[in-house]
Amino acid sequence: MSRLVATRVLFRVATDGAFATPTLDAEIRRSRLSSQDAGLATEIVYGALRVLPELDRVLDERLKTPKTTDPWLRAALRVGAYQLLHLSRVPPHAAVSETVSACRAERGPKLAGVANAVLRRIAKERPAEPTPPTQMIVPPWLDACVRRGLGAERADVFFGARRLPPPLGLRFAAPPTDEQLAALGPDAKRSELAPRGVEVRGVGDPRALPGYEEGAFAVQELGSQLVVERVGAQPGERVADLCAGHGTKTLALAQAVGPTGHVVAVDLYEEKLDRLESERARLGIEASRVETRPVDLSRGLGGLEPGSFDRVLVDAPCTGLGTIHRRPELALRLGPSDPARLADLQRTLVATAAPLVRPGGVLVLATCSAAYEEGPGLADALDGTPTVEAIGPWLGEDVDAYHVLVWRR
Repeated sequence: MSRLVATRVLFRVATDGAFATPTLDAEIRRSRLSSQDAGLATEIVYGALRVLPELDRVLDERLKTPKTTDPWLRAALRVGAYQLLHLSRVPPHAAVSETVSACRAERGPKLAGVANAVLRRIAKERPAEPTPPTQMIVPPWLDACVRRGLGAERADVFFGARRLPPPLGLRFAAPPTDEQLAALGPDAKRSELAPRGVEVRGVGDPRALPGYEEGAFAVQELGSQLVVERVGAQPGERVADLCAGHGTKTLALAQAVGPTGHVVAVDLYEEKLDRLESERARLGIEASRVETRPVDLSRGLGGLEPGSFDRVLVDAPCTGLGTIHRRPELALRLGPSDPARLADLQRTLVATAAPLVRPGGVLVLATCSAAYEEGPGLADALDGTPTVEAIGPWLGEDVDAYHVLVWRR
């Protein structure tokens, strides 16, 4: 059943543009997989997406008409090929027979026969000791883009294999105690980089964790927490979080500025900001400390007063390439022109936001991307030379990659 679940997920990712993580979670729940079967489905989905160009090359060499392959057959073959090439614990006959059965059930005997022929050929050439991938494999343009943005050494670490499933980041209001850490389970790990951060795995719904209802922590990826640290908000300051989305960074900033500070969350989409209110209340942050405003920053400041903020964070829309280990389907969605296209928007947003910063204040641009265009390439967005920092797994933890640019006004 785990292979059928993996096939359904890869099919939806490829044909519907679905995101792998929520689709996989929904399929695991719907199919009521055991923890062991859920683990195998997770390993296959993420593993296959992380090396998709390699799998497709192997399959295309063995398909008569690869460009017109039925999408369900393609998804099933990706599942079978990944097991044959990379999972030593899966017997070849299991990888082949279950893939063939899935194709027969969904597409009939003809395509089941194609699957059988293709996978049996791959099985004959299976490595003596199949091993999980040691590097993520992406399209050549994407590989070159990341290497230009991070440099060869960091890019190698960024594309390197990571433990599955991806970790869940938690942010505590204060550095977590030993008791709080122990309550999260044996795999909970205190972050050495984010002072209030904890990394957990295999915990399921975080709302069921001890302390959630009491507001002891928020769910926030560790790299995102490091961005908030780089903003450097101090007690009593007035801070703007632009392109705030659901307000995860907003509320972290509100905790940083304390009872005498104030944070304004701005986003184009009011429905995103509406979700901030319930989370603010759960975390016990006073309503007076957080304000929300729907504003289209590509058109102006929407009534925000120039020079009224000590610090401004522009958490700009970006390619999201920094999250590609958690969202490997991005390699299917993005094209070579996307980093430059989004960098143009990021320049516009920074130029719009700059007047909000008081003299002596700080403007921070953060992009969750490893692309040069969305990092060092944005240094000319304003007068003055910003500091440019790349946050990522080379710092020692499994974190998303960010570029952070800081202008001191």
